[in-house]
Amino acid sequence: MIKNKYKNIELTDNIKEAKFITHSGKFHVDDVMSTIFLSKIFDKVVLIRVPSIDNKNITNKIVYDIGGGEFDHHQKNRNGQRDNGIYYSSIGLLWRKYGKEYLKKIKVKNIDKTFEYIDLELIQYLDAADNMQTEYVENKILPDFIKLCNPEWNERIEENKAFIKALKLADEFWKVYIKHTIAVVEATEIVLKKIEECKDCYLILDREMPYKRAISIAKRNDIKYIIFKSKREGYDIRTLSDSCSFKDEISKAEDIEEDRKASGIKELIYVDVHGKLCCTKTLESAIQIVKYNESI
Repeated sequence: MIKNKYKNIELTDNIKEAKFITHSGKFHVDDVMSTIFLSKIFDKVVLIRVPSIDNKNITNKIVYDIGGGEFDHHQKNRNGQRDNGIYYSSIGLLWRKYGKEYLKKIKVKNIDKTFEYIDLELIQYLDAADNMQTEYVENKILPDFIKLCNPEWNERIEENKAFIKALKLADEFWKVYIKHTIAVVEATEIVLKKIEECKDCYLILDREMPYKRAISIAKRNDIKYIIFKSKREGYDIRTLSDSCSFKDEISKAEDIEEDRKASGIKELIYVDVHGKLCCTKTLESAIQIVKYNESI
């Protein structure tokens, strides 16, 4: 009997109907994200949530976050550890096995690099959080909204209904995150190519895109500024290192007219008070502000 459903995920209380098994009781980001991820791999996920799998027939079923099998991490010796010290949880184990298959399914251009990025920036932190390795997640924002979906002590809500609500939120997060990741990985490749071709102290992009990862990988200390078409108006000019900033005579000026007078650039629109960002009306004036800032 199907009790609850979300897209291609169905919750059942009949072990014979179920093709997937996870634990019942309080749910966490690990088992919820694992369920959503499995729904991206398999056409239909008929899931049963149980307190244990003792004396249950689990043949031809995918069991995760319970039971000590391939996709569980609660056995005494855990179930694998990354080189950086983070143990796998169920989402990490599932991602390790099915991640590239999923990326191929959604037709990602660079599967290997996208797989590595998602594992590095998301999956391993979900693993660390679930394994209570708090030292790895201190500066990382995680989708902790999942645990907030658990029924509160003073609520009368069926557990599986709350689980379905958590699945909906996790699914929305997953879709946004995957879109973001694909954009970052593709942008990194574009920016790295631009960096290879760059012969100046400034890098010019056709439009705004994620660039910090490429700058970090390239390690070109001679490239000090990046210029791109602003989403607001004109062109943004940003500094790329803590040691580089725009001159005090424009960043500390009272108003934009003083900035224009000091720099001699009439098309200057804005200068950040911290000296890390300028805006100009044209690409030519953007290059001018860089040359002005580099002049002695």
